[in-house]
Amino acid sequence: MIFIGARFLLSPEMAEAGYGIHFSEQGDYSFHYIKGIRDLFSGLLICTLVLSRQTKALGITLFIGTMIPLADMLIVLGKDYNGITQAIPHISAIIICFSCGIYFLINRKKQKANNDNRGFIKIIQSASPGKDSVIEFSIGPNEKTPWHYHNLFSESFEVMDGELEVGKNNEVLQLKAGEIVTIQPDEKHYFNNISNDECLVKVTLTPGNKNFEKALLISKGLAKDGQASTAGTPKRIADLALFVYLNNSGMVGFQKIAAPLFDWLARRAIKNGRLKELELKYYGIYMALSV
Repeated sequence: MIFIGARFLLSPEMAEAGYGIHFSEQGDYSFHYIKGIRDLFSGLLICTLVLSRQTKALGITLFIGTMIPLADMLIVLGKDYNGITQAIPHISAIIICFSCGIYFLINRKKQKANNDNRGFIKIIQSASPGKDSVIEFSIGPNEKTPWHYHNLFSESFEVMDGELEVGKNNEVLQLKAGEIVTIQPDEKHYFNNISNDECLVKVTLTPGNKNFEKALLISKGLAKDGQASTAGTPKRIADLALFVYLNNSGMVGFQKIAAPLFDWLARRAIKNGRLKELELKYYGIYMALSV
């Protein structure tokens, strides 16, 4: 669309021939420029929707936009000097707009369903003096954490359903339903759902930790609202810094270079009220409903 629009603006007669019509403009290309600027706008709009990942808006735009190449095809075929050959570009555009529009609309529904699933979390037992934190939550396909460690608690993973890859020190374990692994304080570890199916796990923290519970609730809430990547990482760096801060994650390897920055971002987000905002939206409401 950007190319077609630019061609109507810069080379109107060539663009007219490519469209499939012939007029004697006598040097007046006003309507060519009118069409050119609209095509240019349409192309830039589609690119903007793609780059901003506005899947639903993109699907609607392409689906409704099918009327444009459809009308173009009818105009071209209405000319006595044209045949099916001149209509092929417009027919191709009809197929592309219609099929892509339907695809993105369907994909949007699937994405929303996946986000809903990724957002599952249930606190079985919340931290209190002498009590562990016990939490069930889902881990979607490709959802993972980098290598990290905790120094305030041990962490036990029990796979309830599906499969989960867990790295522990120099080991890489493939856990199936019913299997458990315990990570001691200061042991570096990661998890990664390398399967195509959702994994359900129960994690137990000893001793319990309220901030870790908040971190999981917030991260799952962000994922459900589409504010996290497929890996489960919050898209906003300030939210990611808060997540690292809340769940007592220590960075390992080259990641240590970013630790001072993340610490500063977390303190800044707390000062600016972002943590309070996330707590009210994802932690406070959940706890109120759980009472």
